Amino acid sequence: MASVVTPSTSAAPQLLVIGHVTRDESPGGERLGGAGSYAALAAARLGVPTVLVTAAPPDDPLLEALARAPNLRVHLVPDRVMTTFALDYSGPTRRLSLRHRARTLRAEDVPEPFRGAPVAYVGPVAAECDRALVASLRAPFVGAGLQGWLRRAGPDGHIVPALLPEALDPPPLECAILSVEDHPDAATIAARFASTGTTVALTRGAHGSTLLFGNTCLDISPAPADEVDPTGAGDVFGVVLTLELAAGTSPKTAATIASAAAARVVEGPGLGHL
Repeated sequence: MASVVTPSTSAAPQLLVIGHVTRDESPGGERLGGAGSYAALAAARLGVPTVLVTAAPPDDPLLEALARAPNLRVHLVPDRVMTTFALDYSGPTRRLSLRHRARTLRAEDVPEPFRGAPVAYVGPVAAECDRALVASLRAPFVGAGLQGWLRRAGPDGHIVPALLPEALDPPPLECAILSVEDHPDAATIAARFASTGTTVALTRGAHGSTLLFGNTCLDISPAPADEVDPTGAGDVFGVVLTLELAAGTSPKTAATIASAAAARVVEGPGLGHL
């Protein structure tokens, strides 16, 4: 099982990642998913000491991949279920259904030593991270993937576009990432976040991304890749962009580096060739 970090003996990591890990059910079987999983594993693989704060059953075997990863510690908030999505690829686009949802993550779930990490990345998938949680962080640089604030589960569990409070009234962020596939009004949402002073990346998968910062709107070309599985690429783009911007890299160079990392991810299942 994944190790649970003891707050009183844990120093602040270089990167704090917050969000639900997920069980993704597809025709090919079950696998670990979630923006938090992909972001934390990618950062750890790139050599960044990382702590992931998440909620799930402590004995779930899917957590083994996190427990084995070097440079990664897991602070697990015990819950009876793991957030679970059913993935349907039978139509022209992938469809998601929410089967189970772990409990909302609260500010008090983040141990005090972790709140002051130099960089934080918030990756909600089912509105489990709210404005109060973001506001509780003391990280000098906070980035977020917006996907989990741009959708909800309908009565039948099917995921549909929605604008949750955090999308309508953006929390204070240094960096925000969303995809054109996350919401029909993705461009408007990106502009809303950018108007608050946030650097925003609007990604388009294999078609690259657009970066908004200050009064600048900059198109970033995609890195070449032999795509096998795009799952998690956006999350890796987001966390790498956040880390690069936090390190003082120029927005254009940071987005180019993030695009290259995302391109390696799509070249295989999991994190591909990253």
